[in-house]
Amino acid sequence: MKGTRTRRRLTAVVAAAGLLGALVLVWAAPRGQVAVPGPDATPEQVVAAYLEAVDVRDFDTANAIDDRDGSTLGRFSRPMQAHRVRMKETETHGASAHVLFTADFEGGDGTVEDGLWGYYLHRAGDGLWHITDAGVA
Repeated sequence: MKGTRTRRRLTAVVAAAGLLGALVLVWAAPRGQVAVPGPDATPEQVVAAYLEAVDVRDFDTANAIDDRDGSTLGRFSRPMQAHRVRMKETETHGASAHVLFTADFEGGDGTVEDGLWGYYLHRAGDGLWHITDAGVA
């Protein structure tokens, strides 16, 4: 009788741990796919694709666009998300661009306040724009 109760409790604990693990994997999974912008994409389109990719946790696309050191996103990353994005001005100088936009930000490390933000991009040898820095300076 005592052994049966212990086995049932152990079975319940193992089942709960398995369910919790499955829920974490589902939560961390991508929720959509975003195409990597091609060589004909504008810097604004690249930033929009990056923001969308982060929002739907398509980190393969986000990582393909983002070329900043130490910014690689993984399955369990919790990056900043931008909501209510409105593109503002873009300055382009040859193979460099600075795309400004306003948004409401959520998550990440909490250091970016709602409002104006931007990404610096560079057109690489493959003809694609890549994010190389962030900020509004």
